[in-house]
Amino acid sequence: MKRLQRLGTVRTVMHEEERRQAARLADDQQRLASAEQRMQDLQRYRAEYARQLDARTASGINAMALRDYQAFLARLDDAIHQQSQIIARVTAELEFEKLRWQEAAVRLKSVSTVIEKWETQERAQIDRNIQAETDERALRQAARFAPDETMPGVQHDG
Repeated sequence: MKRLQRLGTVRTVMHEEERRQAARLADDQQRLASAEQRMQDLQRYRAEYARQLDARTASGINAMALRDYQAFLARLDDAIHQQSQIIARVTAELEFEKLRWQEAAVRLKSVSTVIEKWETQERAQIDRNIQAETDERALRQAARFAPDETMPGVQHDG
């Protein structure tokens, strides 16, 4: 197997790895978007629930209902805190996957650059070989049609 073929196989493997890394990155981006959407939903729900508590407090609320509202708001605050931890973790994972994808892309680019260089060199060598064969053929043909000065009886104008 020629070196270009071997390196082509390496490039194919690296391209697949780069695609897998890109897919992981896309998955993490989707996970982050979902986590952020969930956070917004929780914050909106908490704000709405707090407005309801304010309205009920202004119109009068009994102690048990007030305690229930406050307990539920505390649970929402816990859920918001947990969601912010999830967002932080997913963001860190996303950054890690982004680095891995960038590294895979750089490796692929490096191998592709070497392959392109080698292909250019190979094409140049082929072109040189073809030119040498053409030159040799032209010389043989010219020699075949040129008068042979060593042959007796052939007169040359001179």
